[in-house]
Amino acid sequence: MKLRTLLITLPIVIVLVALAVANRAPVRLSLDPFGGATSGYAVEMPLFLALFAALLLGVLIGGTVAWGAGLRRRRRLRISNVGLKRDLDRARADVAAAKPADAVAQLPAPQ
Repeated sequence: MKLRTLLITLPIVIVLVALAVANRAPVRLSLDPFGGATSGYAVEMPLFLALFAALLLGVLIGGTVAWGAGLRRRRRLRISNVGLKRDLDRARADVAAAKPADAVAQLPAPQ
């Protein structure tokens, strides 16, 4: 593992472990805003699990939005790449057609 990765990852892991240890008490997570305390759509879980789930959901949503924002740019680059490959193949064919079959015979005689 690279030292730079270790220096970034280790403090984050330490903070997350401390957060998980400090927030082990169960909390009631209700998905029904009008149900009150007796909601049918509720689950009890440790607070750190709810926080980690929210963090993971945020990372997934952010990654999806960032990927979607780059779709147009990637499509434009892909089309440009196809055109560049076509131009390169055409240039190679022109060079191959212009080169004489016996290039050594065309060289000037040594003096």
